[in-house]
Amino acid sequence: MSIESKYKKKLEELIIAGETAFNLLLKEVERPVDEELQDDRARNAMKAKKECFMDARIIMAEVQKIERQLNGEEDIDVIKIEDEKSSVYEGGFAEKFAGNKK
Repeated sequence: MSIESKYKKKLEELIIAGETAFNLLLKEVERPVDEELQDDRARNAMKAKKECFMDARIIMAEVQKIERQLNGEEDIDVIKIEDEKSSVYEGGFAEKFAGNKK
């Protein structure tokens, strides 16, 4: 078995695992929030649902990228992983002016 065929097999396994994870997250998103929960707990439950939704969306997008790679639509040599949760912190007041020393 060549390295490329092993790599493709692992990508296919990753697709299956991604679809399983997506389905679990989707079930969590679809589950209703108990209306009896107190405000804080209800808010936390909704935040958790939002996180599940966003994670499912990211997994689905990555599975689609891998499928395109396996179909030859993208280069299979390198998988780019773009983290959508990258920091947008630009620093506070002091950090902005720290580099402007004369």
